Amino acid sequence: MNLRRHPVSAVLSALVIAFLWLPLVVVFIGSFDTNSLLTSWTGATGHWYNEALHDPNVRDGFETTLIIAVLSALLSLAVALTGALWWRRAHGRARALYDGLVYARIVVPEVVFASALFFLFLKIHFTLGLPTIVIGHAVLNSAYATLIIQARLVGLDPALEEAAADLGATPWRTFRRVTLITLMPAIIAAGLLAFTFSLDDVVTSYFLQGTSQSPLPIVLLGMIRFRITPEINAVGVFVMFLTVALMTLAVGVFSTAGRLGRSSRKSRIVSLYEG
Repeated sequence: MNLRRHPVSAVLSALVIAFLWLPLVVVFIGSFDTNSLLTSWTGATGHWYNEALHDPNVRDGFETTLIIAVLSALLSLAVALTGALWWRRAHGRARALYDGLVYARIVVPEVVFASALFFLFLKIHFTLGLPTIVIGHAVLNSAYATLIIQARLVGLDPALEEAAADLGATPWRTFRRVTLITLMPAIIAAGLLAFTFSLDDVVTSYFLQGTSQSPLPIVLLGMIRFRITPEINAVGVFVMFLTVALMTLAVGVFSTAGRLGRSSRKSRIVSLYEG
């Protein structure tokens, strides 16, 4: 029996797709509704987008979110890259222990980590705010970044680094001109993933924000507690399109970097000796 042509399989697939996409369609349509209560469709307007752009809470929250996302992505990449490079040279038990710590950050519920970090910062008298949110996001996001970079490291041919060393390259030059360039597509993908996860994180941000400016997800959570308006839908549509644009950019950069990396490996190794 061909499962791809089975009616039950087709119906289930359609239901899954509808479950994933219909809420986004509803949000998109609702962002243009003139009815502020969203009880019924009364006409189309772009007023709510203008309202969102001029809302000081939304603008400040979005700026704070971008700062947190960029800093946490950079910190996650630093932790993931250094850890993955150590993992590559480590012995069996040490690698198994490191893998266990990485997977633990993925398996354990985020609320457990967030509450643990909250009590830790209180215990050491570290003021809650933007730095603690960045650290909290990096604790979780660096685990996903590590897995992506590790997968790329496994496929890295050691002969490239050995050839660079034979041509007289120093360890730092070998890392910079061979290892880092080969890992660049994975680094870009890991950075984007960490940025995206940080962009819409609610639990960790809620626990660790303190009295600082709230990021956008917390701002939206506070707005929803009173009532749902088309302005909230407009903000959601904007964030959705921003995420899609970043994903498209990252896929393009990833593909280009991969093609350039495969086509210029030999030239990079030869250039190590020349420059």
